[in-house]
Amino acid sequence: MKIHPPFRRTSAAASLLLTLAVLAPTALAAQQPAAQEKPAKTFTDVKVLPATSVKNQASTGTCWDFATLSFLESELLRMGKGEYDLSEMYIVDHVYREKADLYYRWHGNQTFGPGGLSHDVLTAIAKWGIVPNKDFTGLWPYETRHNHGELQNVLKADLDAVLRTRPGPSPKWSKGFDALLDAYLGPLPERIQVNGTSMTPVEFSQDVLGLDPSAYVEIMSFTDQPYWTQGALETTDNWVHDQNTWNLPLDDAMGVIRHAVESGYTVAIGADVSEPEFDQGAGYASWHEGETITPEAREAGWDRWTTTDDHTMHLVGIAHDENGVTYYRVKNSWGDVGPYHGYIYMSENYIRAKFDLLMVNRDALPADVREKMGG
Repeated sequence: MKIHPPFRRTSAAASLLLTLAVLAPTALAAQQPAAQEKPAKTFTDVKVLPATSVKNQASTGTCWDFATLSFLESELLRMGKGEYDLSEMYIVDHVYREKADLYYRWHGNQTFGPGGLSHDVLTAIAKWGIVPNKDFTGLWPYETRHNHGELQNVLKADLDAVLRTRPGPSPKWSKGFDALLDAYLGPLPERIQVNGTSMTPVEFSQDVLGLDPSAYVEIMSFTDQPYWTQGALETTDNWVHDQNTWNLPLDDAMGVIRHAVESGYTVAIGADVSEPEFDQGAGYASWHEGETITPEAREAGWDRWTTTDDHTMHLVGIAHDENGVTYYRVKNSWGDVGPYHGYIYMSENYIRAKFDLLMVNRDALPADVREKMGG
């Protein structure tokens, strides 16, 4: 099988995007790579699904977490469970501990960074539940925004020091690593109070929220893997080597997005946002409009490394521009920036060319797609 380049959300492009995430809209538009002033566009929303408030991942590489929890928060709204602000850092903390264990077992020959994919959130919830953000912010009392630069450096340095130990590390290493996470993010809550009732994070997830991690599927579209089979998204952000992503033909994958939104379901979407055509400052991303993006052209972008695995977002609606071109309304996690206050409109062509991963509720799949996946 052909291996895609080892893209990761902690690349130079991603680091720049983390900086841009906290800039004013005008600065964002000015500093985006090779950005040029773009003409203003007018969008008419065709369908917009409920979503919670825009968050700011700030100086972290945890877009996968922010976007996927936003997606799940919309799922809770759709299910009539009410509005929740779930803790991104509760997931990050647990996932870092899992990454450390894998890094240790692979003797350092394994990705260890802040990046991840949507399935990491579901795996963490299945194992450890979830808590509201108020119960675990991951911030010290004097902090108002996340900054994981020092945290990442300290954790990596600790693990590398452990791996240099001869004849081999002692069992103490994991307790030391856990203590570092507790120092930076705070101790994980073992129980929380929900409407006057004490419960564990797992009980909160299952009994109050009713979240079922098995209800969701991930989708990709690459020509070098057999269609209608499950495999791995070949990126270092897939640090756990998950093999369960469905590979669909491009038209079918795009059909999933439209069918989901038209049926009342939102979508978590990973995509390349390093292109100058992706302009949060202007409020939209477009790509060779009027042309047909073929699977081969899309694949060539990945093989030439002009398409990269950068960012995960939350797709919540459909719109048309003034020319009738289809765009999707997408919630970002860079705070209240741009003309649409943290949202950006991504054209159908842009998504065809630049998405790498989708997550949807299985019930949001078109009937023929679901049948081909085995029901």
